[in-house]
Amino acid sequence: MNRYIVFLKQVPRSTKVDIDPVTKTLKRASAMTRTNPDDLCALQAALDMRAATGGEIVAVSMGPDRAEDTLCEALQLGADRAVLLSSPAFAGSDTLCTSMALAAAARKIGYGMLLFGRMAVDGDTAQVGPEVAGQLGIPQLTHIISIDNVGGENVTVTKDNGETVQQLRVSLPCALMVSKEFAVSPPTLAGWRRAMKQPIERWNESDIGLSAAEVGLNASPTKVVSTAVVNNAKDTRWVSSGEEFARAVMNCAEK
Repeated sequence: MNRYIVFLKQVPRSTKVDIDPVTKTLKRASAMTRTNPDDLCALQAALDMRAATGGEIVAVSMGPDRAEDTLCEALQLGADRAVLLSSPAFAGSDTLCTSMALAAAARKIGYGMLLFGRMAVDGDTAQVGPEVAGQLGIPQLTHIISIDNVGGENVTVTKDNGETVQQLRVSLPCALMVSKEFAVSPPTLAGWRRAMKQPIERWNESDIGLSAAEVGLNASPTKVVSTAVVNNAKDTRWVSSGEEFARAVMNCAEK
């Protein structure tokens, strides 16, 4: 099945995000947002494969209403369909509950390949993609820097192992976590016009066969006990000569 599902997350544009004092989770509405950069690389990988093999690209995001902006961007860049998983029940989901919801959406859509960015810049866990693969019982590869060949039953990719690279062949269906080596093509006016005509499908937990008790903050095993704001206050001292600077350094060393 030549259907590529690309999962994209809307993340804060700034690190200055408020924390909910009760739930200890990010108050995402308090910050400007953007599409997670690595996820756009995953979308570009899907676009490249579709150009070579044909098929359909479905962009999926989970979040509040404003996450439609991320899906609109995906449609502008060339995705064929867009699905937003949005419900108050999803609020506060950790990586496990998020992966359950995304896996359920993938089952409903049907897929040949799932693509994720390497990680999201707001959490840096790199857990959701592998967890979705685990939920679905399909093979997964991380840190993909190039997709070399897509056949009828398998795909050949190059994986970054840190000190070395490795070329691997994996059977379909599979999940790939894509790194930043894929250069994202800029949007076009034609893409914008096409995106304005395409609807965004909206699904809640019942639409994907889950109950409110299976997702969200209360169902998440990850618990944030406390949070604290880092104090970046520094003791700044101006010196007027090299000798005074040397004495200040020596005093710091002695302490």
